[in-house]
Amino acid sequence: MRASQAPTERRIGTNPPNAPLDGAGAPLALGRYRLQRRLGAGAFGTVWQAHDERLEREVAIKIVPRERVVGSRFEREARAAARLAHPGIVTLYEAGTDDDGAYLVSELVRGPTLDALLDDGRLSDRDILRIGIALCDALVHAHAHGVVHRDVKPSNILIPDRPVTAAHPAKLTDFGVARVLGGDTLTRTGDVVGTAAYMAPEQAAGLEASAPADLYALALVLYEALTGVNPVCAGTAAQRARRLGAHLPPLRRQRRDLPRELGRGLDLALRPKPRERGTIGELRAALEESLQEVGDDPGIVTAPWRPSRRASQAPEQVEWAPTDPARSAPAALAAEDEPETGPESSTPPAWPERGLAALAAAAATAWLLAHALGAPPIAPVAGALLAAAAILVLPRIGWLGVTAALVLAAVVANHPGAALVIACAAALPPLALFRAGVTWPLSVGAPALGALGLAGAWPALAARAASPWRRAELGLIGWAWLALASPLAGKGLYLPLSHGTPPPGAWTTSLYDTVHHVLSPLLASGTLAPAPVWALAAVLLPYLVNGRSLALDTVRVIAWAAALLSASGAVLSVAGGAHGPQMPSSALLGALAAAAIALAPTAFATLRGSIDR
Repeated sequence: MRASQAPTERRIGTNPPNAPLDGAGAPLALGRYRLQRRLGAGAFGTVWQAHDERLEREVAIKIVPRERVVGSRFEREARAAARLAHPGIVTLYEAGTDDDGAYLVSELVRGPTLDALLDDGRLSDRDILRIGIALCDALVHAHAHGVVHRDVKPSNILIPDRPVTAAHPAKLTDFGVARVLGGDTLTRTGDVVGTAAYMAPEQAAGLEASAPADLYALALVLYEALTGVNPVCAGTAAQRARRLGAHLPPLRRQRRDLPRELGRGLDLALRPKPRERGTIGELRAALEESLQEVGDDPGIVTAPWRPSRRASQAPEQVEWAPTDPARSAPAALAAEDEPETGPESSTPPAWPERGLAALAAAAATAWLLAHALGAPPIAPVAGALLAAAAILVLPRIGWLGVTAALVLAAVVANHPGAALVIACAAALPPLALFRAGVTWPLSVGAPALGALGLAGAWPALAARAASPWRRAELGLIGWAWLALASPLAGKGLYLPLSHGTPPPGAWTTSLYDTVHHVLSPLLASGTLAPAPVWALAAVLLPYLVNGRSLALDTVRVIAWAAALLSASGAVLSVAGGAHGPQMPSSALLGALAAAAIALAPTAFATLRGSIDR
């Protein structure tokens, strides 16, 4: 039996730790709070759910054993916590003592802790950033009232089932180990209050822990939530002991898909020296700026953090670069955020994404060589292999090289019109997705689906991209490529060909015919007008599917698919007029396929949950 449980156990007998107590027979605390159920135990006491019989409300009571109360420490902690009134902080109602222990009575927050949600994979990157922003606001309020938490960790962060507002999705609890800024420390000399895995270096060394210590701990919590790894816990005991005064591995060494601004913000807050960490406001600004650039799909980050080669060769060597006193903080941060391309790089390559991009580029190259340019049979195979290899190794340079080769091949084969169309299509991804070279070839999926009569499913696939901008760009490029690929194929891959469009053999040999009979009609007929509709649909879909209820997700996805279909048709009618292209009969089939793709993750999760039960 833990010491923190001793007073309570003497009063409630042998009830199991989390079993409810019996109504009126349950013990009273402070003469008015009837204990009902033990919720958990921490370093400083046991937390119970109780009923306030005077005000008729449910509360949470933290019971601290009498022997743990040192001098006036309890009263000072209570006064510090009572100063705080913020929707991101658990409210303290009352504090008191009796012969058995000391009691902190606070609001009862119904909901799991942050670590429980992370373990279950129920949070997305965007959820984590929203929680981080709310906690920044809570700590700013606490520090403004002279209170430092000193034990920010996932188990002290509650996620209410029904938050007060959307801007406050989390509450920080357990200010019982806080201290008053400018006052005496709440522990005797040499004592360390907090959790080792989230302590700032100065706090772990037993030095004064002020506001920068909370900033460090919060940044470390967010780092772990986003990457699935806590670098403070990595390595041997000797390595962990030597982490004091050392730089932690940069965030984007573990997750290169995260925004650069987010990496800079967290890396700054995790600087080993308190005076170099910046402020909580700066961290909040980085989280706010990155909020719309991260994904909104829940899941568990499982990729392990890999130590550098130098660290693996020397087991007793610390795994991150020690602080150079002569190196300025801005210069160090800039160097830590540079791409890791040397032999000691620990960034895991995004081979699945590159593989998909290589496959898309290979398919497009083979089709263009075989059907648009009429190349000999061996050329499409060789071209597809070379394109795949180029994209796999160097996505951006490979794309530019492959498309330049295709344009040159079209010119040499006396198909300058085809070369112009290929060049127009190839220029769109670099212009729209400059920083995401690995995704440049992916929109070839739209014309590929069009060949199967399922082009309308492309917005649902584009919606799988991590950021809203990337989803929008993939949706828009997919529609544009459908429109450009149709004349090369000699048939409508989604919309019917513009009236008067000649077969490929009649226009690919002439730039004049290409401009006047292919490209100009595409613009004049309004064929390209629905591209923004697909872009918007791809952006909105992840916000409609949260994976919590298959029935609700189904209703929302059906509404989304119907809106996509009707909006595309309406824009096309307005832009093209009575003589413009009309939505094809296969559009309904594509919309149904899009709905199926959108619902697949929720359906699989529901099925897996049913099997597990």
